Amino acid sequence: MRSNSHNSFGQRLFLLLVPLLLMAGPGNGQYRIDWYTIDGGGGTSSGGPYVLTGTIGQPDADWCVGGPYEVLGGFWPGGPIPAAECFPSCRADYSEWLSVGKPDCWCYDRQCHGDADGARSGSAKAGYYHVGTADLNVLIASWLVKEPPFGPGIASVPDGICADIAHDRAGSDKSGYYRVGPSDLNILVANWLKKEPPFGPGIEPDCLDCP
Repeated sequence: MRSNSHNSFGQRLFLLLVPLLLMAGPGNGQYRIDWYTIDGGGGTSSGGPYVLTGTIGQPDADWCVGGPYEVLGGFWPGGPIPAAECFPSCRADYSEWLSVGKPDCWCYDRQCHGDADGARSGSAKAGYYHVGTADLNVLIASWLVKEPPFGPGIASVPDGICADIAHDRAGSDKSGYYRVGPSDLNILVANWLKKEPPFGPGIEPDCLDCP
């Protein structure tokens, strides 16, 4: 009688372990957990032009991170809120901003007018201006720096992309391309030492405005 009981227990244990062993697979294989959640119900409901897809309660909704692993739990997973982009996608030069790595300095509200460093210079007595020597120095350091394979590229110059005032690329396949050149210098010169009111007309902070 004891032998039968022992055999029955062994069979049950075997049936329990086999699926787990199959799921584990080889020790050096790839592993994954498929999308899975336990919630209190829900579904899709509609009325007129409105559609609502929802779930009733989800105690497992959360965002967890440990080492290289990340879990977004729940039917409507939580997680960090993506940071808002500082450069508006409504602008024609948005694709250029993306192509050069989303530089923060392009988000200065006067950068497209020559303010490469985003700083204001001057004094209350003599007046303030946004485009001056500091911006010219950035432009000079980046002047006609060719992109690979013709040169080290604008990324090799600290804050060099900030001197790409015109937000464009010039050159050719034959001679190479550069991002800082005459078009950027012309804009900077046009706004050189332009004082803010009441000492001058100032520069409009409109580089992030949408058309």
